[in-house]
Amino acid sequence: MITVRYLRPKEQPREWKHLLLLDTDKIVISSFEFKLDAPFSPLGKPLIRNGDKGILFDHFEKWYNVLEVRDYQGRLKGYYSDIRTPPVRVENGYEALDLILDLWVYTHGNYEVLDENEFEQTILPKNLRDAALSTLNILIDKIENKVYPPFWVKDIYDEVHSKPSST
Repeated sequence: MITVRYLRPKEQPREWKHLLLLDTDKIVISSFEFKLDAPFSPLGKPLIRNGDKGILFDHFEKWYNVLEVRDYQGRLKGYYSDIRTPPVRVENGYEALDLILDLWVYTHGNYEVLDENEFEQTILPKNLRDAALSTLNILIDKIENKVYPPFWVKDIYDEVHSKPSST
């Protein structure tokens, strides 16, 4: 197990326990099941429901993560990216500062930027605000050029899933 902690300005840290799948110098991959009181519906329609599964790809040199979301039957629902500072390791896991902006990417490649109003109302130092907006633009460019999820997610994902299971 690993602890994933995201800090948000003026809020209590958010912390989750995940099953550790892979831990390298630069990338941590973990999995979990969503335990929600109500569906996650930032756009008025449910994107994530209780019981859906997630595989989180966190890169220690990137200002965003990639979360693959699947339904309880294993069907891909989409991808979610938190824009956050590069994570740092802490005892039993890692943490990062959540920079509020998020991105939902549908399986057909369309996307939605989430939490823009909250971002505008949050007081962040200029360097973090600029980094968040720059990262958002980088992600949108990747989606529009059909290179999202990024290569570091695809390559590691393929490597992890191509290994024969030991039964």
